[in-house]
Amino acid sequence: MTTYLHRLIDYNNWANRGLLEFLRTLPEEALDLRAGGVFGSIRQTFEHLLSSEFRYHRSLLSLPQVDAVRSETPSLDDLAVLARESGANLNRLVDSLPEPGTMMQLRDGSRSAATILTQLLVHGVEHRAHIGTILGANGIRGLELDGWAHGIFAYGDAWPADWGPEPQVRAQFPTPEQD
Repeated sequence: MTTYLHRLIDYNNWANRGLLEFLRTLPEEALDLRAGGVFGSIRQTFEHLLSSEFRYHRSLLSLPQVDAVRSETPSLDDLAVLARESGANLNRLVDSLPEPGTMMQLRDGSRSAATILTQLLVHGVEHRAHIGTILGANGIRGLELDGWAHGIFAYGDAWPADWGPEPQVRAQFPTPEQD
């Protein structure tokens, strides 16, 4: 049975896959673009997002944290591996979460399991938006990876009239030409 939590995790994984797919259409040097007011370059931000998902996952299962060697310049293939592994972890996590009020010790203090899960999901949205800001600041129109687009492209929700005619076959992810 699909629950709301399954859909939220699916959204997170879908958005990460869509961002990867989009980034593969850009020249490699675009991964090093930056903009003021956000985390770092596109590649650094995406790596941070995915590495953080691993830490949150391990925290929610009360597993020891592993200090992975992080690359300042991961390739898209490296990021794709991280995204696949994190997505699989999060899909399995849905059925093994502790009770929401379970307090868990993190490096900076105790947090409830519900707070950690909320941070996991919001953190991803925030950093994907940072990447969108970097793209826009550098004149590149990115993808729509919000909740509406997820419902429309992944689950067949109604096509918005202001997007123009509905295509015969919907792509898995919206192209920048589709508004």
